[in-house]
Parts: sequence; C-alpha cells; structure tokens
Amino acid sequence: MPLYIDEARVRDVLRIETVIDALREAFLAQAKGSVINLPRSRAKLLGKSLNITAASDADQDRYAVKIYGGGNFHIHLYDRTRGLLATIEADWLGQLRTGAANGLAAQIMARPQSRCVALIGAGRQAVAQLLALNAVGLMDKVYVFARRKDQADDFCRRMAPLVRAEFQVTKSAEEAVGLADIVVTATTSETPVFDSAAIQSGAHINAMGANAANRMEIDPRLVDSCALLATDDLAQARIEGGEFRALGDKFDWSRVQSLSELVAQGQIERSKADVTLYKSLGAGLEDLAAASVLYDQIRNS
Repeated sequence: MPLYIDEARVRDVLRIETVIDALREAFLAQAKGSVINLPRSRAKLLGKSLNITAASDADQDRYAVKIYGGGNFHIHLYDRTRGLLATIEADWLGQLRTGAANGLAAQIMARPQSRCVALIGAGRQAVAQLLALNAVGLMDKVYVFARRKDQADDFCRRMAPLVRAEFQVTKSAEEAVGLADIVVTATTSETPVFDSAAIQSGAHINAMGANAANRMEIDPRLVDSCALLATDDLAQARIEGGEFRALGDKFDWSRVQSLSELVAQGQIERSKADVTLYKSLGAGLEDLAAASVLYDQIRNS
C-alpha cells in the first residue's frame, strides 16, 4: 500500500545532511546518463499557477512527479514495476532540496576558506540555505539584510540555535555583500537586489530566489562577468533563468555548466579573484532524490 507522508513526518525524519548526500548521488547519476530530468512546466488553472516537475532514475527504477501551486506541494514517488510508492507533502522537502543543491554548488565553486555569508532575504526559503552552508562547513559569520529590519532580526533569533555561526543584521544589501565570501539571494525580486560594485573579489554567489523568466536578483552584467557559471538544469535555465535570458542572443550558453558536471569533476580549479555564480532553479531530479531517500528512511525504520 502506498504511504502518505505529511509535512510533520517530513520535518521529523529528513535532515539536510541526508538530502545533500542524496543529491550528490543523483547529480553523479545524471552525469553518467541514468537520470533524466524534465524542465518545469507552468500553467494557469483556476486562477492559480500549476507547476510540475518530473524526473526518473534508471539505477533506482524510480520516478517522481511534483505538483504544486497555490501553497500546496505534493510529490508522487513511483517504482517502475510496483507503481505508486508514496505521496509526500513537499513544502519543507522542497526547501531542503533547494538548500542542499545550493550547498553542493557552493562546496564545489566557492573558495575552500570561505566562511562569511551574505544573505539577502529572510523569508521561508532562507532557512534551508543556511542549514546547507552550515552542513558543508562554509559558514562562521552571516550578514543578513531584508527589506524590513524586524524580519531580519527575527530570522537571526530563530536561526542562531540551529547553526554554528554568528549573525549580524546590516543596514543595506551592499554592506552585507561587501563583507562576504558567499552571497545568497533568497528573494522573489524582478530586479537586481544589490549593486554589483559591492561584490568582493573571489566571492561566490548562490542566486536562488528568482526561479522564473520574469525575475532576476543579480545584475546580468555581473553574471556575464563571472568566471564560472552553473545551474541545476541547463534546459530549464534556458526557459526560466532570468539573469541569463536578459543578456539576449549574444549570451554564450556554452559558458553555463550543469551542476551534474561539477559534481562529477569534484573541486574545481579557480583563481582567488574569480567570481563564480550558481543559478538555482529547483529541478525534478532533486525532488526525486529527496523523496526517495525519505521514503527509504521511513520504510526501513
């Protein structure tokens, strides 16, 4: 009989470290050709945006479909021969898998000695971003900026017991960015959220909030100047990567590497001055990997 796994069970069982490991294996499998990822589709139904992601893993004989919109998130996990294994409420799971992918990207793309993080945005997606950076050992100090200072203050109070890092709220995004080795943008902004001149030499950027074609958190000119660009799914980035798309027909898409390529390579060679950027969109293979490891943990407990 298929399992129904609700949000409370997901929060009780799933840990960011487990999801990071699961995603690393999933991206390695994609690099070998055993994982197929379908770019997200979006449609307007009943006045709401219906979004669908899907992926399959031939090594595990599993596939998953995620359907969400209007505040509802569900993943349906299937086995090739046994059919439906589980239906999973996937709000927290989605936040964890996004954070895990970004943690993986930073672990590969950021300078190994990076320890200072600028977080722009203090909403629901920001929590898992810091959990992941903490888990991969890239965070001792966090500079937080949000449009409302009370929101930033409250976020820091809630996060302080969860990670090993010192928190400081800044007066501007530029102040935070100018102090950081790693910059995380966790907003839904349609325009750049900081002045590019503030970025430190050698910084790494995880641009994760703007996952639709009409949104961009980073100035496209800064994106174009980065020494290394990556994303979780190239086909999806061509549809939804606002910062890439804003550069127009002259943008060289061959410069953008997939996270699966980077995971397969391991630690990359980069100069101390290189600025690198990971464009996070959220992909079906991440949903599949997180849902699959969650299902196995519950079935084996």
